[in-house]
Amino acid sequence: MLIGERQIDRERITGAIVLISIVVILLSIVSIRFLDVKVSNVELVDRGLYTVITEKGPINVSLDDILRIERTYTKAAITGAPVELDRIYTTKGFIYLSSLDPFYETGRQLINSVDPDGKPVWILSNKNGTTGSERTSNQLLNDNLRTVQPFNYAIGTPSKLASLVSAVLSLQYLTLAIGGMALVILIFPMRLVTPMPSQPFMQEDLEYSSSEEGLGAVAK
Repeated sequence: MLIGERQIDRERITGAIVLISIVVILLSIVSIRFLDVKVSNVELVDRGLYTVITEKGPINVSLDDILRIERTYTKAAITGAPVELDRIYTTKGFIYLSSLDPFYETGRQLINSVDPDGKPVWILSNKNGTTGSERTSNQLLNDNLRTVQPFNYAIGTPSKLASLVSAVLSLQYLTLAIGGMALVILIFPMRLVTPMPSQPFMQEDLEYSSSEEGLGAVAK
């Protein structure tokens, strides 16, 4: 009886943690969408200098401001045509580009200015032509990823809101970790405990069969 009560308490606590995590994640997603700043155009001002037109006003970006470039490829939902999605991390926030955007050609020119090879992930240290083992390359990518985390907000976001966006993202990652752990605790121990109640029934069956054998012997 005590084991069953403990199991119910554990299920209630972990279930509540999972529900709270889901609510917090949904609220953080809505907040990020609300704080997002859209890019309407990218213009070439001078050699190595571009202007990104956002909802909050123009932002000048030079090649020295670029820290990381990520290229991903997908397909359009309706036509199935290949679509390239690029995220450019700069010291002023990230720029999100799609090959379907009308200003994509200028954005691609900006990307090719620092990454003419079209690497899936380009980082700032690639400018120096750094070479090394695969492990060293992975370390460089991880170090660069940690470097760009403070700039993980849309370009054009006001400085007062940039820290808020970073805090919301950190809360989202923390909630994902806590909710995932609670979900694992909720699911897997239940599978381990489920076969246990069958033991009393087996013992009762043995006692019942032994009693039947005793009655049969007396009858004889």
